[in-house]
Amino acid sequence: MPNIQEVGHSSFLIDARNVIDAGNILRTLGEKSIALETVWVTHSHLDHIVDLAFIIDEYFDTRTKTLKIMALKETIDALKAHVFNNVIWPDFSKIPLPHGEGMALSYEEIDLNKTYTLENEKKIKAFTGDHTVASVGYKVSSGNSAILLSSDTYSLEEVVTLVHEDEQISTLVIECSFPVRMAELAKSSKHLTPELLFNGLKTLENKGLKLYINHIKAMYQEEIIKEIEVYKKEWDVMILKEGVTLEF
Repeated sequence: MPNIQEVGHSSFLIDARNVIDAGNILRTLGEKSIALETVWVTHSHLDHIVDLAFIIDEYFDTRTKTLKIMALKETIDALKAHVFNNVIWPDFSKIPLPHGEGMALSYEEIDLNKTYTLENEKKIKAFTGDHTVASVGYKVSSGNSAILLSSDTYSLEEVVTLVHEDEQISTLVIECSFPVRMAELAKSSKHLTPELLFNGLKTLENKGLKLYINHIKAMYQEEIIKEIEVYKKEWDVMILKEGVTLEF
């Protein structure tokens, strides 16, 4: 059976201080996660936030910088109400760092219209997602090229529009959670099947984009990969696994 830790949870390391989502950070980074300063969260579902609870807790005595969560207001409200609420987990936004200034955790609402500059002139910008809760995807750019990460989604209209408008985008990371036979569940849970994925990207087929696929449900991995081969046509496709470096 596929390893759910390799296919189900989502985290993308941008640089030593910035990561998108916190679905699987500690197992990959270990002590290197001490250097993380900002987590750019796509939405509030557990497989995208689970390690937020442990990044501070595991290395509390060695962290010197506040861990900042960048997210939509709805996502921040959910984290405050249902995770860092002193019931499920301590409210680290009210706990001072023992070896640094400020609190262990902070929140900042993300501006969908703003481009944020990171290390080494990398830039990140959020765009509206289509999921069962408020969500965003992210465009990460470096130099003249950029990668678009959809996160969990059903409609690909925003992704397609952004690619058509922005020649900088050379690479896509898009989820594909269920096999074709589960199209109704995909619709109700706002996820994609291989058929929905490639139909949604149809107008981008001839742009020479690289496509990485993630978020495959472990139980259906073999079935979905076979279906991707059927529907991908001319797309240059790679199935993401833990530890893969994305080139763009």
